Amino acid sequence: MTLAILVLMTFFLMCDLYITPAIIDDLAIEYQVSHASLSWVGSAFALVGALISLVIGYKADRTSRKKLLIWTVLIGELPCFLTGLQFFTETYSGFFLLRVLTGIGVGGVYPITFSLIGDYFQERHRATASACVDLAWGLGMMVGPVLGTLALTTDYGWRSAFIWASVPNYPLVILFALMARDPKRGQTETVLAHAISDGADYQYRIQWHDLKTIFTNRTNLFCFLQGIPGSIPWGLFPFWLIVMLGQIKGLSREDATWAWELFAISAGISGVIWAVIGDRLFVRKAAYLPAICSAGVFIGMVPMLLLFNLETLSLHGQFTLMVIAGILISVPASNMKAIIMNVNRPEHRATVFSLFNLADNIGKGTGPAIGGLLLSVSGSYVAMANYAIGFWLLCGSLLLVVTLKIGRDRRTLTTLLEQRAEQLETHTR
Repeated sequence: MTLAILVLMTFFLMCDLYITPAIIDDLAIEYQVSHASLSWVGSAFALVGALISLVIGYKADRTSRKKLLIWTVLIGELPCFLTGLQFFTETYSGFFLLRVLTGIGVGGVYPITFSLIGDYFQERHRATASACVDLAWGLGMMVGPVLGTLALTTDYGWRSAFIWASVPNYPLVILFALMARDPKRGQTETVLAHAISDGADYQYRIQWHDLKTIFTNRTNLFCFLQGIPGSIPWGLFPFWLIVMLGQIKGLSREDATWAWELFAISAGISGVIWAVIGDRLFVRKAAYLPAICSAGVFIGMVPMLLLFNLETLSLHGQFTLMVIAGILISVPASNMKAIIMNVNRPEHRATVFSLFNLADNIGKGTGPAIGGLLLSVSGSYVAMANYAIGFWLLCGSLLLVVTLKIGRDRRTLTTLLEQRAEQLETHTR
């Protein structure tokens, strides 16, 4: 039940994030700014959220995650709601500031959520549980532009979309406060479960010097590194795709939005399926998990390149390529979360996820701005698309390195937790 509430809260947070791409033309007209200038809104939103995530992630590894999540969502949704009020968004600077502040919610919830999942679920279910949250991300990516498009048909205009996206999270936060429990750290670790069930308290908490341990974990390091190039297209395409398909393929706003919807739907649903497969692969051998992630990235580049570079594609053909790309590119989405959970100590996970989120959002945050820069330099939407897809090549290569490192890091963690389990059982006696 708690997972369902987390999924719904994540869904509405992501809806808010992806409203802007659908109304970019209307924003440009109202505020008299260029598309390239508006791309900085998405970049600032993601980067501020990532920096906030570092603070909240470290805090989550030391205090009650339940209380922290409640306050993060309540505070993070307020600027989203205010974006829907004309009084606060009469100027471009007002709109820009509120969008940046909204990043607090998305950035803060990220490390807390996946830290909770690590202690709600055992390792054989973590990728699947994470995929449920990622499905909410995918559905948010799909519904956000629809809300923006629908809002344009109302008398109140695009601002109503931000009200629709923010209001539902307030009753959800109340429901979470009433129903959710703060799990004991380490309770789902196989080697710790017996001691904790006997009443032992896993009292280890992160310290500043633990950052060295986090960064000397090679799996962590290469997961962080792959997140930057791997996320640049995920930042660029959601912001620019509707405009790009209109310019390159001559699609109407409605058809281009549907193309994006199909991509988001296929990525979200297939992400859950890939996660179930990933859970089973990890049980057999840890290295299989990053290996399948790397393969998905490499193969998924092909339909994206065909989409933007084949001139004779029908509308049906374009939709088909978007679906295939969504299915393949989504392989790493949830499985990467399981990789990180399964090689890190329970008291480190929120901080590690905040660092992962920072790397991820450096890519996503700079993606819209990189798109604007590429467009300014090349003058070509096709060139912008090809360069963006090229970042996935580096991402897939770094994931191959993870396959070489994860086995050792997993064994190191297991040995440490076995030692701690013995100490806990001794104290319990």
